[in-house]
Amino acid sequence: MRRLHPLSAVRRTVVAAAQGAFFAFFVGTALAGTAAFPAWTIPLLAPAGAVVAAAFALARYYRFQYEIEGDTLAVESGVLARQSREIPLGRIQNVDVKQGVVNRLLGLSVVAFETAGGSATEATLDAVDEGEADRLRRLVQRRDRETAERDDSAAERENAAAPAAGESTTPRDADSRRPVPETDEPTEELFAFTWRDLLTYAVVSVRPAAPALTLAGLPLGGDLVAAVFRFNLAVLGSDAAPSLSILETFGPPRLVALVALTLAEFLLTALVVSVVLTVVEYHDFRLFQEGDDLRYQRGLLRRYSGTIPLSKVQTVTIRENVLMRRFGYATLVVETAGYSGGNDQSSQGVAVPMAPRETVYELARDVEPFGDLSFERPPTRARRRYAIRFAVAFGVLTVAGYAADRFVLETGYWWALLGLLVFVPPAAHLRWRHRGFALDDDVLATRSGFWRRTTRVAPYYRIQTVFVGRSPFQRRRRLATVTADTASTASVFGGSAAAYDVDDDRATELRDTLRSRLYADLLARKRDAGTTTSESVDQ
Repeated sequence: MRRLHPLSAVRRTVVAAAQGAFFAFFVGTALAGTAAFPAWTIPLLAPAGAVVAAAFALARYYRFQYEIEGDTLAVESGVLARQSREIPLGRIQNVDVKQGVVNRLLGLSVVAFETAGGSATEATLDAVDEGEADRLRRLVQRRDRETAERDDSAAERENAAAPAAGESTTPRDADSRRPVPETDEPTEELFAFTWRDLLTYAVVSVRPAAPALTLAGLPLGGDLVAAVFRFNLAVLGSDAAPSLSILETFGPPRLVALVALTLAEFLLTALVVSVVLTVVEYHDFRLFQEGDDLRYQRGLLRRYSGTIPLSKVQTVTIRENVLMRRFGYATLVVETAGYSGGNDQSSQGVAVPMAPRETVYELARDVEPFGDLSFERPPTRARRRYAIRFAVAFGVLTVAGYAADRFVLETGYWWALLGLLVFVPPAAHLRWRHRGFALDDDVLATRSGFWRRTTRVAPYYRIQTVFVGRSPFQRRRRLATVTADTASTASVFGGSAAAYDVDDDRATELRDTLRSRLYADLLARKRDAGTTTSESVDQ
């Protein structure tokens, strides 16, 4: 059994000592103020807490061991309660390698093993040196290929010995029949970000966390916020000191102008924060192919590296927001059955953050072959349903605006919000236009979304369940939603391939078609395996 790198013990011991000292000092201070705890003992608690915490961290280091034995990753851990875990290598979906700022200085890496169906990372090695991390990643890849090859060979021998037996419908990856190399697979770089690509991606892809981070940071920049407020007042012709009372002297037009100007500045600041976050996260992004696996690396302050096994891909997703579509860009996401939790949930499975649309589709076809997709849109009565929905939403907004004007602003111009009804027809049309599904020879493709259009491609042999759902409003218009679930992470979090608002009869037909093509694809793969066996015997 192997232990983690000794420097990881030093780092964790130092961090634990600092945390223990702070906690002990805080507890001692609280007890001195509430329980008449002797004040002279408080300085002694900090070093005592540091010693206890450091000793426990050191014990955890010595009690943590790991090793890859045969086809299993064995991990032993725990100080008071011992834990022994054995993880079959065949169930490992992703091997992610992370480096924080301190670990990069020390030459250490955190290796996380993620399996299918887990609710958290199955095992984490915190931390090993970079060479050991690379050895573990390649060893898992090699053993995974060897296991798949042995399982496939055993199935082929069974088919050759009993050709008349009933055919199984268990899905199996076609790529698993490739020969196992004697040496490590060659590495080919498929894609890399230039600085121009990175800055373009940072501008056209706004991160949802940016406004929240900007809002949380406002109290930290109180002087800057006050200066911006003074500037806004000066723009509107007021030289008074910033205060809430000054707003009472503003008329409704100037107050609305002040709110609009402040909101624009806030959104601009959030955009800058989003650009910074994107540059830090995706700096030096590179995508490689190693045999049957994809491997990516990225990060400025913290480095991330992970593998995406092509043989375990469940769905391929292409995302395009409005700005990306305008300039011809798209994002490629490759989803496996692995868990997508942790601190890096937003980028799990992202094979290409942004590239020209043609390049993204070309890479997507390399991952999961499919032809030109011709999408079938929902019936036109679905567009009327969308129009009613948007009209109701704008009506509620108008009522809220009337209440605010009636009891707060008192401008009498609340009726201006009725102008939003002009946007109902184009909004309904755009939603209808960007929804649909396509049936290829090998895959089901679904599309939805205007602001961020998402195209999901699911191979028939990966589909696990197909069901038809009808809401009360859909039943009224004889519509239904057909959902094809796979074992991908997106399906677990509600991102299945779904054809929305399909005609009711067409939905039933689509469900039956998907089921029949699923079985036909599985049987075709079974026959291909038998053909391969016969050719091997003839040779």
